Amino acid sequence: MSRARRIAVPTLLVLGTIVLFVGVFSVWINRQVLNTDNWVDTSGKLLANPHIEEQLSKFLIAQAYENADVEAELEAELPPATQQLAGPIAGGLRQLSERVAERALAAPAFQGLWEEANRSAHEALLKILDGGGSFVSTGEGTVTLNLHDLLEGVVEQAGLPESVLEKLPPEAGELTVLESDQLSAAQTVAKLIRKLPIVLVLLMALLYGAAIYLARGRRREVVRAVGFGFVIAGVGTLAVRGIAGNAVVGALATTDPVEEAASAAWGIGTSLLVQVAVSTLLFGVLLVLGAWTLGSSALARGLRRQASPWLRERPGGAYVAFGLIWLLLIAFVPITAFRNWLGILVFAVLFAVGAALFRRQALTEFPDAERQSFGQTMRKFRAATVRAPAEPAPSADPVASLERLNTLRGEGALSPEEFEAAKRKVLAAP
Repeated sequence: MSRARRIAVPTLLVLGTIVLFVGVFSVWINRQVLNTDNWVDTSGKLLANPHIEEQLSKFLIAQAYENADVEAELEAELPPATQQLAGPIAGGLRQLSERVAERALAAPAFQGLWEEANRSAHEALLKILDGGGSFVSTGEGTVTLNLHDLLEGVVEQAGLPESVLEKLPPEAGELTVLESDQLSAAQTVAKLIRKLPIVLVLLMALLYGAAIYLARGRRREVVRAVGFGFVIAGVGTLAVRGIAGNAVVGALATTDPVEEAASAAWGIGTSLLVQVAVSTLLFGVLLVLGAWTLGSSALARGLRRQASPWLRERPGGAYVAFGLIWLLLIAFVPITAFRNWLGILVFAVLFAVGAALFRRQALTEFPDAERQSFGQTMRKFRAATVRAPAEPAPSADPVASLERLNTLRGEGALSPEEFEAAKRKVLAAP
C-alpha cells in the first residue's frame, strides 16, 4: 500500500471502532428507555429482586406513616386505659407492616399493579418526549410513577387501621421520574437518540468498508482488525458499565441495604446493555475466526487442505454444510442481532461471502489434494506445528532440499512466502 493508504486504513479503523462504541450505548438507550415493553419487563425484574422489594416496602409504609397519623388513629381506636400505648404499638406495627408488605409485593396481584403503574408512567413519558401535552412547553408538568393503588393494597394487607386508608391523599405513593424543568432537555435527547443508532451503524459500516476497500493486498488482515474493533468496543462497554455502576451506586448508597438495592437496580437496569455489548464482542470473535480461516498459519492451511477434496468433489454437500454451520451459529451464539430478520439477513450475506472465499482459496491452493483419514490429518498437523529448518545444510543436495521444501509446503508446514524465501536461499547457495 502507498504511504497515504497506510495512514488512512488504521485511521478509518480507529474511527469506526469509536463510532461502534458510541453506537452500542445508543442502541441500549433506545431499547431500554424508549421501549415500553422493555421498560415494563425490566420493572418486573426489579420488583422480583429481594433487596429492591425490601426498600420498596419500606417506602410504601413510610408513605402511609407520613400521610396519616397512625399513632393518633390507633389512639382513637384503643380503650382509654391503654391509649398511652398507641405510640409503642405504632412503632412496632411499622416494623411488622414492612415485613408483611415484603410478602405482599411478591404476590402476582401486587406485581400486576406494579407493572401497570410502570406501563402507564412510561406511556405518559413517551407521549411527552414525542411532543404530546401542552404543558411541556410551559415547564409546569412532571412525569410520575403513581403507586397509590399499590400503597393502598399494602396498607390493607399490613393490617393498619382502616382510617389510615381514608387519610391517604391521591398523591401519596408517587415517585417523580422527570421534573418539569428537565422535560425540554429530555425531549431533545429523545429525538436525537431515536435516530442515532441508524446513523451510527451506517457511519460505522462506511468507515470499516472504506478501510477494507483501501487495503488492497491486505484486506484479510483489515477484516481481522475490524473483528478486533468489535471485540474492543464490546469489552470497553462492559468496562464503562462497571465503572459507572460503582459511581452511581456509591452516590446513592447511604446504608448497606440501600447499597444492595441500588447495585441490584443498576445490574437489572443495564442488563440490556450487557446483551448488546456481549453481542458486539461475539460478532467480533466470529469476524476474527473467519479471517483466520483464510490466513497463512499452518493450522488454517491444514484446514483448507483437508476441506479441499470434499469441496471439489461434492460442491452441493459443501453448501449444505455451510448452511448448517450458519444455522448453528444463529441458534446457539447469543448475538442480539440474530433474533430479528434484518440481523439474520445481514449475517447470512456475510457468511455466504466468507464461505465462498474459503472455498475458492482452498481449491486454488490445493487443487489436487486427496482425502485423508483422521490419523493422517493428525500426523500432518503435528508435522505442521513442529517446523523443520527452512534453510538446508550447506552440504545438502539442492535438488533434495527443493523436494523437501516442496513436501513441507504441501503439508502446510511452510507458507508460500516461506517456501519462496527458502527456495531462493537454496538456489543461491554455492
